[in-house]
Amino acid sequence: MKDETIADKTDRLEQIIEQLENGDVSLERANELHAEGTELIAELELELAVGDGEVIDR
Repeated sequence: MKDETIADKTDRLEQIIEQLENGDVSLERANELHAEGTELIAELELELAVGDGEVIDR
């Protein structure tokens, strides 16, 4: 999942949530999606928790 933007990661996370909510996946696939989603959330938390500074419009 390298070189993906925050938007790419959140889009993928939304897709994972939809698949899990639909319930049309096997237990094994649900576990794989859960693991992928957990990884995405961890990556997003790291990217979004960068410092305590101000947001600067460039």
